Amino acid sequence: MYAQPVNSVSRAQSIIRPLVVYALPCLLVWSFYFLAFYPGMMSQDSIDQWRPVVTAKYGDWHPASLSYLYWLLSRIWFSPAIVCITQMLGMAAVFAYGMVQLEKKGLPVWGSVLMVLFFSLFPLNGYYVNTLFKDIPFSIVYLLIFVYLLEIVDSGGTWLRKIKNIVGLGLALSFLWVIRHNGILTVLTTIVGLLIFYPRYFKKIGLLAVLTIFLAFLVKGPLYKALHVQGRFYGIEMIMTHQIGAVINSGASLKPAEKAFLQQVQPMEIWQQNYNPFLIDPLIFNPHFQQYYSFLYPDSVQKEFIKVWFGIVKRNIPVLLKHQAKVTDLVWDIGLQQDSYNYSVHPLIDPNDLGLKTQSFLPGFKNLLVHFPNYVYRHKFLFALTLRPATYVYAGFILLGLIFWFTRKKEIVLLALPFITLVFGVFITIPAQHVRYLYPCFLLTPFFAAYLVIILKKQQQSNMLFNTPAKQSA
Repeated sequence: MYAQPVNSVSRAQSIIRPLVVYALPCLLVWSFYFLAFYPGMMSQDSIDQWRPVVTAKYGDWHPASLSYLYWLLSRIWFSPAIVCITQMLGMAAVFAYGMVQLEKKGLPVWGSVLMVLFFSLFPLNGYYVNTLFKDIPFSIVYLLIFVYLLEIVDSGGTWLRKIKNIVGLGLALSFLWVIRHNGILTVLTTIVGLLIFYPRYFKKIGLLAVLTIFLAFLVKGPLYKALHVQGRFYGIEMIMTHQIGAVINSGASLKPAEKAFLQQVQPMEIWQQNYNPFLIDPLIFNPHFQQYYSFLYPDSVQKEFIKVWFGIVKRNIPVLLKHQAKVTDLVWDIGLQQDSYNYSVHPLIDPNDLGLKTQSFLPGFKNLLVHFPNYVYRHKFLFALTLRPATYVYAGFILLGLIFWFTRKKEIVLLALPFITLVFGVFITIPAQHVRYLYPCFLLTPFFAAYLVIILKKQQQSNMLFNTPAKQSA
């Protein structure tokens, strides 16, 4: 007779408790960053991503899907602040959801406390949830996908039986696909990994694949057509351009036909002088390069460009390897190579023609946060701990290795796939030393540590249970 009200109260408590215990501390701390940098932190990339909200002219250099999401949010409040609020709520909600799952699996109270302290107080989280970078919603969903995969692995695959779970994972994977141009790598490897490790659920995984592809193409097809999205992202061509610049800068000789073709893009002295192994921008964002993308637009020219690139690179492999060791500094180097840099946070709004400017409610705290990165740069340990992705890349791989060692479960590879594909994807495509490219590593690595604690705790309990009869018989 009273079961339904009791169940309703129980469900309400199961929702409210994690929001209060896990989400609220994060929101309280991050709100200070929000008030300090109101209406949000915006680089030139951020402004370009927001511009279609004002002009209704969409391009796909920065994913048009995110600009459209900004537009939808702006129907609630026409300000970048609504994006920051949404990111704060999204990050806090996903963190709370992940913590509930870890708690169910046996994470001790002290582990939960440490996780809350880390996520709420870790400076990069406070900066990033209040910055309009596409990498932030991408990273939030990345963390959500990891939690889903943790549920799949821990349940032996039975999590995949429920349609609501398939829909949730499909939505997350499709979002990852359309929100950042290299997100497709993680999407494909995750689906393939599920098929490899859980073939008995191939029908549900097939449904997941169909749903993910359908949603992604719905966005990139009908929605993009309705929005009249212009242009495309020349990511592959950018990588090739950077590598060609490395070869030319090294003094290597070019064939007459190669030189003639590249001269059409920009003068050879610009190719040589503007090359920076750690940053592609000077090579492609200069007055001589304005016609580059329209020049490359015809298929025949693109094919010729690829042919020229391949011919140059295959003759200069040592130069390419040296270039790759430098441009990937962010991925593998805990410190900094000579002449490298570490672009971590952007605590201001860049000059713009949209009338956007910082209106701080906490100017004193804002000044403290503006100077924090410079303070950290002067202290190597703090720098490595708070702003250097390589620290979390190495820690992540070590923790994953330990998890595999103690569980001996091959399915742990599935947990590692998002982490591996992210690091690998950035390693082969990185154009600049931007910490945000690897932001998911900062979020996933603490969860790896928490999961390892759960595994060790269970093994300790198992050993105690196993040893008890022996002690009694003795």
